[in-house]
Amino acid sequence: MIMSYYAHTPTPDSEDWQLLEDHLKNTAKLAAGFAGLFASREIGYNLGMLHDIGKVSDEFQSYLKKCHIASQQGDKPPVGKHDHKLAGAICAKELGAHYESLAFPLLGHHGGMQNRADVQSRTSDPNELKRISLALQRASEFLPSILKYQPFPSQFISSNQTLEMYLRMLYSCLVDADYLDTESHWEPDKNRNRENTTSLADLWNCFQTNQSKLTERVIDTKVNQVRCKIYDSCLDSAESAPGVFKLTVPTGGGKTRSGMAFALKHAVAHGMRRVVVAIPYTSIIDQNAKEYQEILGKHNVLEHHSAITPPDSDQYSEELLKMELAAENWDVPVVVTTTVQLFESMFSNKPSKCRKLHNLAGSVIILDEVQTLPLGLLQPIIYILNELVENYGVTLILSTATQPALSGSSPYLDGFPECTEIVPDPKQYFDILKRVDYQVEQEPWSWERIAEEIRGREQVLCVLNSRKDAVMLLKMLDSSDTLHLSTLMCPAHRRKVLDDIRRRLDNNEPCRVVSTQVVEAGVDLDFPCVMRAAGPLDRIVQAAGRCNREGRMDGMGEVIVFEPEEGRAPKGSYATAMDNAKRMLKNQNCDLHDPEVFDKYFRTLWQDCNLDSEKICDLQKHIKYLDVACRFKMIDSETVPIITSYGGQAVTDLLDQAQWKGVLARDEWRTLQSYSVNVYKYDFDRYRNQKLVSELLPGLYKWQGTYNDDYGLSDDLPDPADLIA
Repeated sequence: MIMSYYAHTPTPDSEDWQLLEDHLKNTAKLAAGFAGLFASREIGYNLGMLHDIGKVSDEFQSYLKKCHIASQQGDKPPVGKHDHKLAGAICAKELGAHYESLAFPLLGHHGGMQNRADVQSRTSDPNELKRISLALQRASEFLPSILKYQPFPSQFISSNQTLEMYLRMLYSCLVDADYLDTESHWEPDKNRNRENTTSLADLWNCFQTNQSKLTERVIDTKVNQVRCKIYDSCLDSAESAPGVFKLTVPTGGGKTRSGMAFALKHAVAHGMRRVVVAIPYTSIIDQNAKEYQEILGKHNVLEHHSAITPPDSDQYSEELLKMELAAENWDVPVVVTTTVQLFESMFSNKPSKCRKLHNLAGSVIILDEVQTLPLGLLQPIIYILNELVENYGVTLILSTATQPALSGSSPYLDGFPECTEIVPDPKQYFDILKRVDYQVEQEPWSWERIAEEIRGREQVLCVLNSRKDAVMLLKMLDSSDTLHLSTLMCPAHRRKVLDDIRRRLDNNEPCRVVSTQVVEAGVDLDFPCVMRAAGPLDRIVQAAGRCNREGRMDGMGEVIVFEPEEGRAPKGSYATAMDNAKRMLKNQNCDLHDPEVFDKYFRTLWQDCNLDSEKICDLQKHIKYLDVACRFKMIDSETVPIITSYGGQAVTDLLDQAQWKGVLARDEWRTLQSYSVNVYKYDFDRYRNQKLVSELLPGLYKWQGTYNDDYGLSDDLPDPADLIA
């Protein structure tokens, strides 16, 4: 009987409708495979079979026919609320204990998961139940013979918070399976292109070969000797049992390469599926992703940030669904992303963001510069990381020169497992790689004094706390020898400036750089002098990592910590951390070359801050997905990506083509990431009202104003932090 019902309309050049029974079974098989990674195969299968069962209704079948007719006539397809999700949620209740909670992923598989009260209201509304009674009757004719009951594994129902995470992972399995099967119907060639046959063992072999070639040609310096020892330590530790690890390496010690070596070898040793590298700064992503792609192959490494994706909608539309297929699911061996992208996906309620989560199971996650995690969200982040390690087969690597003491005295951090140090006795390498002397100015400096100090040096990097301060100082210097870096320059623009900086440094030419914090972690620059406005202790040390990085100077590099008389700085936890740093720096015995200093610094900081300021953990315990998503923001103010004119005619042509097609393909939006800039939502709204931003497609915006070759998008916008989604 089900053979007469359809799931999706034909493609424009065919009459091949997708049968509903085929779509349900295909989705169920995919979801079962995904959920099987955490002992939930049958539950995943049941979700797939239930998710679209409501499409047996006469209302929905009539809607699909109208869509097809509109397509044949060249008209826009109808859009509206044609609910097909409630029937599956009601049927789930009949399967057994705990299955009523599957209503969360079933009801949310298009528009997003909702709060418990809203779900309970929908599934108990007598009018709604009456409306779908025929669909329920038809569904009951074949579902019992297909579905098999599997109880929820006990580890996932030990608490409401654990159940909330489990349903989130099941949701990811369902959404990805649904999207993939729908894509195979509409775009079979594209779907086949998703297949990646490269194993992590193959990538590990490639990595070893590249490392051997690198070792043969590097100069035998003290720095390179330390890098080799750290690399070897990572290999020695890689076969350790999965869990939580610390990679404590001094700046310039090669943790980018050594961390990946540990991750690949560890993953191969334990049959793990992929490596995910989460980085706080897009400037580091540009650099690291390129390095990994050169070693492992571009098709094996996904660079994912500043996502330009269409909005999730609770309205069902064949066209909207086609656009949503562009969202990434991270089904590649190596993913390089931002901490913002990673964690906002983990706490989102939307299908396009949650789709990738199940692919974290059985993976190695490297959190680079882990000390940059936002203090007000640290408790829920710690909780979800612990869940991934304990219940989803994840190995976690905390990588930084300034470890943030994520276990210990704060009550907010109870339950986080003890961390294993990958490199034994890391302090020895901090002592060996001591390459700078710190000079902490006790009195504030005027802007004239700061400019004078910069002019007095041929090569110097000055890092400030705010965009406005950086632009003001840049204008004061007014010199062709002075360059600028900030997140209001698109990634392609930043790469060009960084190349220019490296060329000048290599050729011993004048090179003065005024930057926001975007430059201070992981960016491979080597200045004889770095000036850093007073800030959090770890930020100061990260900035110092751009000074005498390769240890080529005869003496020590010069790091000057100063406080501008009228300088700006972010408020909230950043200001708290900055005040703590100032107090510690007044102590003459504060040795910034000693990693133990940072353990003390962060333990003090944890006591001074609320590590769950948005009460996320409490919302999770009450299973409020919508509220969690609304409150969990890695960046305090919402930002919107805008495509700039920096890419020239090639980008203009790509945007015109996307607008004409009405959809932005995955590879196209990935290309556009290099030319996008994130701006605060309130600035975005203002510029849109001024006609300086135009919407080409839902969620895809183009900048119509000027783009400055020195400052980027605009010289009067506030900097939306240096953590970019």
